[in-house]
Amino acid sequence: MKAIHVPSTVGIGTTDLGGLTLGDFSKGQRSETPHRVEWGTTSSYLVGENVAQFSRPLESLDFHRFSDGLGMRALTYATLGLLLGGGTHKLSMMLGLPVEVLENEELAQKIKRELRHWLEGEHNFAVNGIPTCLNVIRTAIMPQPAGTFFARGMNDEGKWIQTKDDFDSTVAICDVGFNTLDVFTLQGGKILRRFTGGDTAGMRRAVEFLLRALETQYQVQYSLQEADAFIRKGNPRLSHISGKIDLTELIQDAKKAAGAGINTFLHEHWGNGRQFDHILFTGGGAVALKDNLLELYPLGYLMPDPVMANALGLARYGKRVFDTEIVIGLDPGFGGFKAVKL
Repeated sequence: MKAIHVPSTVGIGTTDLGGLTLGDFSKGQRSETPHRVEWGTTSSYLVGENVAQFSRPLESLDFHRFSDGLGMRALTYATLGLLLGGGTHKLSMMLGLPVEVLENEELAQKIKRELRHWLEGEHNFAVNGIPTCLNVIRTAIMPQPAGTFFARGMNDEGKWIQTKDDFDSTVAICDVGFNTLDVFTLQGGKILRRFTGGDTAGMRRAVEFLLRALETQYQVQYSLQEADAFIRKGNPRLSHISGKIDLTELIQDAKKAAGAGINTFLHEHWGNGRQFDHILFTGGGAVALKDNLLELYPLGYLMPDPVMANALGLARYGKRVFDTEIVIGLDPGFGGFKAVKL
C-alpha cells in the first residue's frame, strides 16, 4: 500500500526565482515549494503546500469543480503523479464524492458522466518535470464516508474481515471535511436514508470565522487555504506590522463556531445517537473538532487515520470490484486530495 495527501490548493505560476538570490544567507530556511503540474499546452499549475508564496490561489467551493475543471485536473494529476511516479501505468479508480452531491440525482448523474468522460482513457502530464502516462481503464463512484466503512471492515485484498454480526450492526459515520459535513448510516450493508445526509459545513465555517476576525481586528486578508493552514498549525502566529500575534484564542473561537453548526446538524439527523451500534468519526475536520464530537457522542470512535480513512476504504472496495493490477482509492476533498494505491 502507498498513500499520499496533497492540499487542495492550486495556482497558476512558477517556482522559478530567476536570478533572485540571497546567496547562502537563507540556507536551510527555505520552505517547501509547491508541485509543478503541466500537460498539453496549458500554463504551469502550482499545487499543494505554500502555493500562496508564489501565486494567488484559485478558490472554488462549487460542487461542479468535481467535473472537468482545470483545478480538478491539476490536483488529480499532481496526486496520481506523486503517488505512482513517472513512467506508464494502467489502473482503475474508485472515487468518493460528498453525500450532498449524490443526494441530488440530477447533479450526481451529471458529475458522474463528466468525471468518467475525462478520467477514463489515456493521460499524459508531468509533475515537477517528471513525465507520467496513465491509462485509466475503469472508474466508479461511491459516497465518500462509505470509504471509512470499508476501511474498518475490509482488508487490502477487498475481503470482509469483520463478523457477520458486525456486518448486520448499525454503523453511523460522521465525516467532517473542509467544505462538507456528511452523515452516513448503514445496517447490514444497506444505507439508512433517515440517518443519512450532507451539508456544506465542515471546517470552512471555522476558516470563514477566522478570516472575518483577521480582517476586522488586524486589517489583513488571507485566502481560505492560508486561513486553514493557521488552524492546522500547532502554534499559529500571524506576522503583522504591529508584531507577531498569537492566534490561539481566535482559532479556538473559530472551532467553537464550526462545532456549533455541526452539533445542530448532527442532532437533526441522529438525535442522541443511542440507536446505533457504532459511531465513527472521520475526515480532517474530525481531528480538529475531536473534543467537540466526543463530548456530543461519548461512545463515538475516531478512526486511527481519519484523514486517509476514506481513500483507504475506497481502494479496498476497488480491489473487490476491479480486476486491474493497480487500484487507486481517491478522496478529492476541498481541503486535500487523498489517494491510496493497492
